[in-house]
Amino acid sequence: MKGIANDSKMKSLILPESYKYIAVFPTFRCSLNCSYCINTNDKTFSRHSKEISGEGWIRALNRLESPNFPVSFSGGEPGVHPDFIKIINGIKPELRRNILTNLYWKPGLLERFISEIPPEAIKGSPKYPSMRVSYHPEQMGDGKKLLERVLKLKDAGFSIGIEVVNYPSDEQSLAIEQMGIECRNLDLSFRIKSFAGIYDGKDDFERPFFMIRGNYSRYPDSVFQQNTKSRICKTTELIIGPDASVFRCHRDLYSQENPIGNLLDPEFEIKDIFRDCDKYGKCNPCDVKSKSDSSQELGHTSVIIKDKK
Repeated sequence: MKGIANDSKMKSLILPESYKYIAVFPTFRCSLNCSYCINTNDKTFSRHSKEISGEGWIRALNRLESPNFPVSFSGGEPGVHPDFIKIINGIKPELRRNILTNLYWKPGLLERFISEIPPEAIKGSPKYPSMRVSYHPEQMGDGKKLLERVLKLKDAGFSIGIEVVNYPSDEQSLAIEQMGIECRNLDLSFRIKSFAGIYDGKDDFERPFFMIRGNYSRYPDSVFQQNTKSRICKTTELIIGPDASVFRCHRDLYSQENPIGNLLDPEFEIKDIFRDCDKYGKCNPCDVKSKSDSSQELGHTSVIIKDKK
């Protein structure tokens, strides 16, 4: 990165037509500590990473030219960033906003959010809520407190729903079922997302076993391998880390390796190209699992991978 430029020197950035998603990670820090967190799939992952200020994020994101899908704030927990509300309010209106959050915010932040951010500022696709709140039974118990916070936001006019990762433990399965009933009774959107990763468990005879969860049919040998191979790879997402560095994939993001540029570099351009990679076999599940895109069309993967010619 060549330093933060004046706004007048920051060229607009147009996303390639092949891009399907914008993922913004203002921080890797989180208010929870879930054992199955996808962030920690890479054992080198650290929640302590350089973070830029709200002013930096506003300048960086305002370079983006009107993509036809929202900017999705994720983490970690985006609400942990000290300038979270400032960032949401500061980016230009034509950038639609989505928020992925656990709503386990510091005291007073929820009230500030409701009073300072108009619901119409948080808009995504009509096919799913603009605020998607993750329920983690391991950390949240029965989720009653979470429901209270979600209902406050719903009553204030926000498009909001609850999501839960289908981690295959007995405790999680029962909690998911109960939360689904609660949400139906409260007319709340409720979605179950597949767990992507390795599950270590025990059978009925207390014998340990593990299983790989997730649909990796497009690139079946891309994850959880002992050895790596060389491939060429192209992203379909703009993935932005806590210091505004841009990464070609989630594996690089979480390991903080191989950034392809930084949004605060006035010379940075978004290029729709294949890049060399020698980490095939240890891809992050988020990159290669089959999932729905921003339009909720199934079969999407975050990257396109090819053999080297």
